[in-house]
Amino acid sequence: MNEDAQLHEAARRLGAAAADKVDVDRIAALVVERLRSEPAAATRPTWIQPAWLRVAAALLVFVGGGLVLRQVSSPTTTHGAHFVTDDLSDLSADQLRDVLTTLDETLDLGSTTLPEADLDDLDAQQLQAVLRSLEG
Repeated sequence: MNEDAQLHEAARRLGAAAADKVDVDRIAALVVERLRSEPAAATRPTWIQPAWLRVAAALLVFVGGGLVLRQVSSPTTTHGAHFVTDDLSDLSADQLRDVLTTLDETLDLGSTTLPEADLDDLDAQQLQAVLRSLEG
C-alpha cells in the first residue's frame, strides 16, 4: 500500500507543478486569435447547399400544386357506391322496375316495425321484458 500512496502523491505533485506552468490568459488569447483567423467549419453537409434547398422547395411546390389541381379538377360523384351503380347500369328498364319492386317488398316500407301498444297498462315485470327485448 505504501507504494500506491507514493504514486498518488507523485501524481498530485506533478499535476500541481504542471498547472502552475500553464499561462491561462495566454492560451485563451491564442484560442480566440485562431478562431478569428480561421473560418468556422461548415456544420451542414456539403450536399445541402442553398441551391439544392431551392430546387427541393420548387419541386415540392410543383408536385403539391399538381396534386391539388388533380383533386380539384377530378369530377366528384354524388351517386351511390361504384359497385352498386356498375351492377345496375347493365339492367334494362323492366329489370330495374323488378329490382325496385323486390326491394320495396323486402323492406316493406308501408308497415311499422313496432306494434301499437299501450305501455301505461303494463306492470314493472312486463316493462322490464319489453326493455330487454329492445336491447336485443
